[in-house]
Amino acid sequence: MTLLTWLSLALVCLLGAMSPGPSLAIVVRHSVTSGTRAGVICAFAHGFGIFLWAALMVSGLGALLLAQPTWFDGLRVLGAGFLLYLGCRALMAQRGIAADTGQAKSGGGEAAREGLVIALSNPKVAVFFAALFSQFIQPDATLSVHLVIAATAAVIDALWYTVVALLLSRPAWSGYFTQHGSLLDRTFGVILVAVSAAVLWSIWQPL
Repeated sequence: MTLLTWLSLALVCLLGAMSPGPSLAIVVRHSVTSGTRAGVICAFAHGFGIFLWAALMVSGLGALLLAQPTWFDGLRVLGAGFLLYLGCRALMAQRGIAADTGQAKSGGGEAAREGLVIALSNPKVAVFFAALFSQFIQPDATLSVHLVIAATAAVIDALWYTVVALLLSRPAWSGYFTQHGSLLDRTFGVILVAVSAAVLWSIWQPL
């Protein structure tokens, strides 16, 4: 892989990571409710999930998943269910950010779990990588090239969300969000529930 090809791949991966969606909502929520540490943990866990998806797609196994509508729709249903769970939990968090901060700061386990699962349960990631890698993977590509491609996608994703976590956990932002904790929870809840509903609608609409 030439440097120019790698730079093109990196740019597309960055644009994909920057696109708004449930992953961004999860990283933002952990960053502003629990601070820098939780936000960064969530970012790197999400990046690891992206690496697993990317490795699956470059290995060719991902194509088998996409070729099986029943399996793929099952994965989409599981992903929508997880988003619905997170959204409902956010909507029912009546105490807001100030009450959640102490519990969340006690460890990054929840941030890591949600970051990883939100990446693995998002079937749009598979579709994105299937379209992207078809433009960059040659038939005679070696294992090292496959690993470079997967690692590039993962590192860029993790670094982008780390930047988001670092910016939003600054005192100026965290102070504002602390004052509006309930509103933030409701906003995240509505976003996640809406995304979940859209996924389920897209699955059952053709039926």
